Amino acid sequence: MSGTRRMERPAPERPATPTAAGATGAPGSRPRPRRRTVSAGDRAIFFGPLMVVLVGMLAFPIGFALYASFADVDNLFSLEFAGAANYQELFERPADLVTPFLNTLRFVGVSVAAALVLGFGGALLLNTTLRGRRWFRSALLFPWVIPTVLVALLWRWIMDSNLGGAFNGLLAEVGIIDDPVSWLGSPDWAPWVIILAQVWHGFPFVMIMLLAALQAIPDELYEAAAVDGAGPVRQLTAITWPGVRPIFVLVGTLEGLYAFREFATIDVLTKGGPAGSTEVLATQVYRLFFEYHQFGKAVALAALMFLLALLATTFFLRLSIRGDED
Repeated sequence: MSGTRRMERPAPERPATPTAAGATGAPGSRPRPRRRTVSAGDRAIFFGPLMVVLVGMLAFPIGFALYASFADVDNLFSLEFAGAANYQELFERPADLVTPFLNTLRFVGVSVAAALVLGFGGALLLNTTLRGRRWFRSALLFPWVIPTVLVALLWRWIMDSNLGGAFNGLLAEVGIIDDPVSWLGSPDWAPWVIILAQVWHGFPFVMIMLLAALQAIPDELYEAAAVDGAGPVRQLTAITWPGVRPIFVLVGTLEGLYAFREFATIDVLTKGGPAGSTEVLATQVYRLFFEYHQFGKAVALAALMFLLALLATTFFLRLSIRGDED
């Protein structure tokens, strides 16, 4: 009908499509999974047994050892609190602590530095397209899988003071020496022999950890750097080193802890001699407790070793975290 306005019916609204909680509503977008909240009861069920084991295996022994350093350990049946008597007795003769402490610093510092250098070099070598690198990897890992006591016995035979020792026999064969050298009986040579044995035993662990870090660096970074004209040295300093630095610090910290508490290698090779040149804090604790029966001094020295290791570990781990943030 002309002149009359045609009324339009409104279009029916589409029913809203139900979406999961947290969905964006955009076409083609997937609904986000609902985030489950874990109650305190669930945490107690899952982590409770683990915490009991950790407290039983770590917290209680450490706490008891720290308390024993302030107790009358000589009377094992009472363990009465004695204050700082054990520490006072320990520092009555500071000369007995200075030499083992300095020997420990030398042993830890040189062995860790050498293991890091050799391990990093071995990791760089195995990360290349080296022919037969699987064989080299197995050969270089061999020292790490040998038990510590067997490593010490092996090096004791190598550095034996007779011509039957491998090193003396080799030097005599090529005409460098005429008479055998007592490598383990010399205060000048014995500390370096135990360091050499420690490095030989420990550097494969550093190598395999750094190799894993190297293989995690994307190859595209090296390709882009090569396109930009960066040489091997520039790639090493700008890509390789930043990529492995956190693992480098972590592995160095672990190697330092292993060397700091090393006892078997030194005891089998030199027993702290000659003339105390290889006596470290770990062997000093053993002798105070089992040979001299000075239980209070031994426990106090062990507590000091624990505090030193804790402080050093905290420092290097914070250094590693700061490197990650940078």
